[in-house]
Amino acid sequence: MKKFFERLPWQTIFVAALAIFFLRNLLLPIVADDFSYAFIWDGEGRGNLIDGLDPNRLHRVESFADIFYSQWQHYFTWGGRTIAHCFVQFFVWQGKFLFDVANVFVFGALILLLFKVGTGLSLREMNKTYLLFIFAGLYFCAPSPLIDTIWLTGACNYLWMCTAIILFLLPFALKFRGQEIFLARIPIMALLGLIAGWSIEPGAAVAVVITFLFVLHFKREKNLQPWMKVGFIFLLVGTAILILSPGNVYRLELTNALEPDDIVPPDEQWTPQMFLTNFVIGFLPVFLRELILFVPIIFYFARANTSPAVTKFIATFAGASVLVLLVMMCSPEFPERAGFPSTIFLIVASLAALKEILPQMKEICRQRIKLATIAGTIFAAVWALSLLGCLYVEYDLHCQLNARSEYIAAHKNDALITVKPLEIPKWISPFVGTRTWDELTLWVGGDLEPALDGNRDLTFAKYYGLKKIVAREKTFE
Repeated sequence: MKKFFERLPWQTIFVAALAIFFLRNLLLPIVADDFSYAFIWDGEGRGNLIDGLDPNRLHRVESFADIFYSQWQHYFTWGGRTIAHCFVQFFVWQGKFLFDVANVFVFGALILLLFKVGTGLSLREMNKTYLLFIFAGLYFCAPSPLIDTIWLTGACNYLWMCTAIILFLLPFALKFRGQEIFLARIPIMALLGLIAGWSIEPGAAVAVVITFLFVLHFKREKNLQPWMKVGFIFLLVGTAILILSPGNVYRLELTNALEPDDIVPPDEQWTPQMFLTNFVIGFLPVFLRELILFVPIIFYFARANTSPAVTKFIATFAGASVLVLLVMMCSPEFPERAGFPSTIFLIVASLAALKEILPQMKEICRQRIKLATIAGTIFAAVWALSLLGCLYVEYDLHCQLNARSEYIAAHKNDALITVKPLEIPKWISPFVGTRTWDELTLWVGGDLEPALDGNRDLTFAKYYGLKKIVAREKTFE
């Protein structure tokens, strides 16, 4: 078995991992907010994501002009993530399978970009250690992998936009190491900077800080080039467009008035109580999940510490990871999924440290080969069993959704369709946690609601041409 793994090229593992990722995409249909974004955004009403909306005001997206108009309305009445939601509306309009294929390519691109930014090595120097380290970091340390990388709306917001941010930072990171890249051109960096800034709030804000530190470094080195200045300027422009969206204010006012239970209560916003709440429900869970990624960094500072430049690089991205969480602490809502950029930046820092300590780690493993083999085997077994658990949950829910679809088709003309709520095997949740569907994910948005005026139920009914639909009340033990 050991010899077989040693002979296995990293490309085979890469393709196999992408195939599993593709399978997980196929098992997940459009759900939750996907239905809301299937329609032109109702800017003159309550939007598409507030309970009690009027489904008669909703009209399906059927053209690029509809997407443009929808996102214009969205920008002024809900939020500034225009690029991400253009992708969302395009894929819901064109079909889920197209997204499934595209999402695999973006996920694969993120893996390779993290390797390049973190190590500065060419793809010819990629090996199984780096590859498995990146996959393990995303699988075990990302706060909500299913939501952030597989669910259509979530992936376009987090996976796709973080990939854009890392792609923008790539020329800076390589130049920092004395390398060149074809992306380092003024028009290309202007476009990449605009997209990276106009992405997601915590990721864009911290990307500004990272880029500023790069610019400051190159200025001190008297090597600040025009493409760096242009890229930074357009990053600032994109971030300003994102954060200064009038919809951010309007959305908060609307949510405070109509759905105050979904965020920190209005009278507690930007008070010590809000920061405490965000720390407990957002900062702490994400940070604790990421702790293992600090091990190579700690080992680097304790044993390697090869050069001031490497140390500065590692400290910049590790600090950026924590800064993402601190930025989210200032928001009236801190869902764990918003910590995804934190994990991405921390993987970069951890990879940079791993590159420096790898020779020492290999020597330690050679000296304790039996212990290393046992530890590696146990870790591989845990990972495989956990992944199988995720696939089991996702296949089971896929079957439940298919059965629900058959039931709905048989009762399509009923005045009210009542369906069973989706269920997750209780015995498996402790083993896979939030790496796949869990009860909380279903309750806060993944499934239909028992309330007739729930936005998920109303948009679902409108999407499928039903009169009314609800899910039965779920009892929690």
